[in-house]
Amino acid sequence: MMEFELREIPEHIAYTAEYDVKSYNDFFDFETGENYLQNLEDLMHEENPDVVVPEIPDDYNYFTHPKGEVPQGKMHMKYYDMVDRKGKDNKEGKYKFVTVPGVKAVVVPWQGANSTIPQGIGEALSLAKKNGFEIAGDTRVSAIHGPWDRDDENEYLVEIQVPVK
Repeated sequence: MMEFELREIPEHIAYTAEYDVKSYNDFFDFETGENYLQNLEDLMHEENPDVVVPEIPDDYNYFTHPKGEVPQGKMHMKYYDMVDRKGKDNKEGKYKFVTVPGVKAVVVPWQGANSTIPQGIGEALSLAKKNGFEIAGDTRVSAIHGPWDRDDENEYLVEIQVPVK
């Protein structure tokens, strides 16, 4: 049986952006090594030099998928990256700052290729329901290891976080 942790995730400030993608791999150019989420962070810092993204291990960033849904095919997702304060939103709408409420979440580690994340989300949602929890918000996927620090996609690791009550 899949193991999980019940965790309180505190309220936080983040900059956020929305994307329509076919795969989590769309955020990384495997030929050049370009990381499009790093480019977004660099733009945010250029426009808001006083806003700080915490360093690892305190960094917290994640994607969200609509409450209770397992992504299939093209995905509309939101990306959030925690910061120490709100800055000015991007004038072209590339990102904005928000305060994200705290949640209690069923947290499941998921290891494997990015293409398996939807399967992990399905299993995490099922696990939460089987344990008597009511789904209370959008599912979060927070990357720990990926193409930026692992050559073998089977070593990628994410936390799937299902807000519950």
